[in-house]
Amino acid sequence: MDDPIIIQAEFIPADKQPKTQKEQEEGRQHTRFSLRESNHQDIRFACDGVTVSLVKKYCLMSKNIGIANIKDIGLGGVGLISRCNLQPKQTIFICLGEEYFQIQVMRVAKINHKLNFIGARWTERDERQIGYITNKIYNLSRSPQV
Repeated sequence: MDDPIIIQAEFIPADKQPKTQKEQEEGRQHTRFSLRESNHQDIRFACDGVTVSLVKKYCLMSKNIGIANIKDIGLGGVGLISRCNLQPKQTIFICLGEEYFQIQVMRVAKINHKLNFIGARWTERDERQIGYITNKIYNLSRSPQV
């Protein structure tokens, strides 16, 4: 019979192994924070998150194009579910009360024949303003809905 092959190697405990940098998800530079109460529930039936209006603005007019439910937010952007058929690179606004925040659609994924998951980035570049937007949305998600 053949002798077993024994390879001499150095044992490195898991906590001492060199860190490998995980590739950012689809070019994302910032972490997104979920607004969902439970990530185990099917996203098609999840009623959590923050509901906002989606608006297109033209010169002096604005047109409500539908509603969306924000499922996650971050300094880089927002993830939402909507029945609206949006396209990548399209620029629209989300409306929170009387405030409008501009986003650019980066990706759209069909959830089913009616719903789309939309990943968008903030067009705003001022970090304080983005912090204000994300805090406002996060706080709305934590306040009791009437």
